[in-house]
Amino acid sequence: MEENNKKPTWLSELQQKSWEPEVLLSGIVLYGMFKTPGLLDDFLYYYKINFSANSNDIDNFVGMMKVAVYWLTGGLIAHLISRGIWVGMVGLSFTFPNGIVLDKVKLTDKYRTYLSNIPTTEKIILNLESFSSTLFSISFMMFMMMLGAYFYILVTIIVPVLTIVYLFNELFDNDTFGYFLAGYLITVLAFGFIGFIDFVTLGFFKRFKLISRIYWPIYRIVGTLTLARFYRPIYYTLVSNIRKWKIALMLTAFVVISFTWVGGISNSTYPGESLSRISLWSDSQNTGSYTGYYDDQIDDIKSINASIQSDIIRGNTVRLFLVLRADREDSIKAYCNLDSLFQIEGLGQSQARLQCLKTFHSVSIDDSVFADLPFKFHFKSKARQRGLLTYIDISYLESGLHHLEVKMPASMYRNNRIAKIPFYREETYIPYFVPDPSTPPKSDSESYLKLKPILPK
Repeated sequence: MEENNKKPTWLSELQQKSWEPEVLLSGIVLYGMFKTPGLLDDFLYYYKINFSANSNDIDNFVGMMKVAVYWLTGGLIAHLISRGIWVGMVGLSFTFPNGIVLDKVKLTDKYRTYLSNIPTTEKIILNLESFSSTLFSISFMMFMMMLGAYFYILVTIIVPVLTIVYLFNELFDNDTFGYFLAGYLITVLAFGFIGFIDFVTLGFFKRFKLISRIYWPIYRIVGTLTLARFYRPIYYTLVSNIRKWKIALMLTAFVVISFTWVGGISNSTYPGESLSRISLWSDSQNTGSYTGYYDDQIDDIKSINASIQSDIIRGNTVRLFLVLRADREDSIKAYCNLDSLFQIEGLGQSQARLQCLKTFHSVSIDDSVFADLPFKFHFKSKARQRGLLTYIDISYLESGLHHLEVKMPASMYRNNRIAKIPFYREETYIPYFVPDPSTPPKSDSESYLKLKPILPK
């Protein structure tokens, strides 16, 4: 029996050298984590363009994944710093095996007594070893807890509700059906909240015999749907070896910070907006100038509605690009009756689609509405957008600030403005030289003779 429970030799050796795979994994994972937020933004942007701009669920998903990545990235960076200090202390202990020798330092008794309480180098190394390994495990535990929280919401709320809406949309006017759906959502949220309370309180409902029996099915369901099997061993190892109030405080802070962070990321337009303390700033269409509206400013922020070449127009032409989105296509087809356009003799399908899109969108600058702009289908490779491209003559505009507006039919949309793009028209003058008629023209030979002394041989 003792032989079966004996720890394998390879495991003992690996535990003693655990810092090697820890550092290697931290470096590899960090490289991927630094790229992940950008990939998540690209995914969200692609979803809004090609599927639906009303993407609250996807916004929350991307927000939670970003926060999970940030927790893991921060934890691994702290782990590498801790390991760096640990390596330094190991090297220091080899170079100076005697550690701190107070007899060689001339200090008063007060300072000698205080410094004598500093742990030995070996003890500091052991504490750093324990701290680094624990921090490495906690980082992955927090990452998996964020994934598990969203997976629970996805499986119990998002997928069932979307399925019900798709299959039984006609029943929504039925009060009984509404009560059933509300009861289901309340039950699911209640189960999740009970599991959350037990998790933060380190197993409060498992301590009482009668309550634990009632809680058992909820524990199994919530644990399965939150992917608890991936982080439960780390969780209970920490709970059983570290003071409980420290773990409870850490988990509470983690939950509060995480969900506050997710809300800030999901509702922010610009990076870092949720952390800013500037309260007077606003980015409304009436008072703001959105960066994504201008092609020469496009970097990470892109408009999903429209854009022009720049906020300062120095020529006589505005290049307007309208982004086509999947969530508007049904409205566009219904507005122009696209099927009837397909039946017009001599009008190809591409021309019919283009004509339909032209009638749906209304473009104006200030108070001037343009009746028939020459739209063409266009793919903007830098922003990876499909849309319509047109050119607007603004030679009649005076120098100064103007606003270009793109609207949808007011009969179909209460808020029918797609974009309001401010731009400044700057008149340009091409300077040219008018020769003085009284001055005789210089010959080529005279010009050459003047330049000859400075020309290279």
